[in-house]
Amino acid sequence: MVASHNGACRLGAVLASCVAALALSAQVARADPPEDPHKPDMTKGYCPGGRWGWGNLAVCDGEKYPDGSFWHQWMKSWMTGPQFYYDCVGGDEPLPGPPPPGGCDGAIPNN
Repeated sequence: MVASHNGACRLGAVLASCVAALALSAQVARADPPEDPHKPDMTKGYCPGGRWGWGNLAVCDGEKYPDGSFWHQWMKSWMTGPQFYYDCVGGDEPLPGPPPPGGCDGAIPNN
């Protein structure tokens, strides 16, 4: 009688663990994606316009706006730790230039 009681307890513990694992993993799977494809987030690996890196430099781009401008996030590693930068830029070069006036959906002034 004792052996079957221990077996039932173990089975119950296994089933409870499985149910808990399923419940917790379902919550993780429901994480919402970032809302705006124009705004990259390097810390979440969200780079819809592409990403690259070399040495101490890492770059993460958002999708381009119709005028060709886009948000460009980059990280440089220093002795004090990583520093993040977020710029509105334009062009197709690896290190892009300034955006056109009114670029990044109006974030850059027209004058």
